[in-house]
Amino acid sequence: MPLIRCSEQKRQSLEEFYTQCASENNKISSGIGKSMLKIIDVINKTFTETIIYGLTSHDFLLLHSEDNSMSNWHVILIANGLEEYHIEYQMTKDSQPWENASVKGATKSIEEFKKFIIIAMYESRGWQKSEELNKWFTQIKSEWK
Repeated sequence: MPLIRCSEQKRQSLEEFYTQCASENNKISSGIGKSMLKIIDVINKTFTETIIYGLTSHDFLLLHSEDNSMSNWHVILIANGLEEYHIEYQMTKDSQPWENASVKGATKSIEEFKKFIIIAMYESRGWQKSEELNKWFTQIKSEWK
């Protein structure tokens, strides 16, 4: 199932939004758009069954488990336009050392970033019922050993 843009922003698809960024004359904006298109492609190829809603906030991409921009985001994806990918996810209430605690990371590798996305989606518990996500997470976890 492709990444779906939240219906409140249905004027453009996520691909259209980031293609527009990629076509700007500004080198940074263009780089962000191109990098975000790579991220969307990775998500769409990785998650063929899991429903993921995307909400843009400036150039950031917030991942939600429901089609509601007012619901809590679970994961934020950020590309800085210099082939560096950043991620943040909300810790679950029972694992937070303080209210609204989150985990952040960054990498220059899109393949490593794919793993970061899987881990963040799993650890945020936003998609607990996704067998596909559980399978991907188990695969990544087995590589750690």
